Amino acid sequence: MEILDFRLRPPYRSFTRLGIFHPVCNESAPQKHHAVPSRSAEERSMDLFWKEMDKAGIKKGVAIGRQVPDDTASVSNDDIHALAMEFPDKIIPFGSLDVSRGISAAMDELERCIDMGFKGVAMEPAYFMPPRHADANVLYPVYSRCEKAGLPVVLTMSFFQGNLDYSNPTAVQHVAQDFPDLQIVLAHSCYPWIPHVFQVCLVCPNVWLLPDIYMMNPDAPGNQMYAEAMRWLDGERVLFSSAYPCYNMEQAVHDVERFGFSERHLEKFFHGNAERLLNRIW
Repeated sequence: MEILDFRLRPPYRSFTRLGIFHPVCNESAPQKHHAVPSRSAEERSMDLFWKEMDKAGIKKGVAIGRQVPDDTASVSNDDIHALAMEFPDKIIPFGSLDVSRGISAAMDELERCIDMGFKGVAMEPAYFMPPRHADANVLYPVYSRCEKAGLPVVLTMSFFQGNLDYSNPTAVQHVAQDFPDLQIVLAHSCYPWIPHVFQVCLVCPNVWLLPDIYMMNPDAPGNQMYAEAMRWLDGERVLFSSAYPCYNMEQAVHDVERFGFSERHLEKFFHGNAERLLNRIW
């Protein structure tokens, strides 16, 4: 079965300076007890990365930039563009934005992302300075422009991002209802607000779940609930991601087996949902 991984951080340029490579993320909490090492991550090797990707059966992956106030923890949009230009058959580029330096600068960067042909943009509002909730007024011009351009927005939201209320999916519901044609992808799926984010996804047809390591890792409390959500939503709007290097790609694919999904739901999860989302802009 063809697989599209919706969140990859390859060992390429500024990706390699992120904390998830020092040490490799899957060697530390919360997945260290279940981790299978990734040689490509340990050796920062793109050649090994492609081999591991092929072995896992992953045909394409979404590479998402990261813009936060700390430049050493960021991945530039220029690097994302270079990666996609170098490997156009393997990489789907998503840019990233940070409003910490002002909304005007963020909007200029958004226009640059559109000009570079990016297929979506990402933000991590809780890491902005000052930290923001997803429904902060300052972000609404970004949402409006992305809705008009038909670009999905990826919001990274989980308990790792400071106070727990920053990952509360209620803020996402506000945005989804204010921008009904904007497609919103929730990286980490607002963990640990698991039942709550399912309700938002159920009532907001423009919200997509990307639970990645919190679904794959059997040690993550509540991980089985994501499988229940898959069945409840009839497999719709839940996207597969290994979150490499925070999870070994082959291991992530293999660990899906324990959920016992039907072939129809597996098809949607591994590539059908992602293709439907991305086909809005292809």
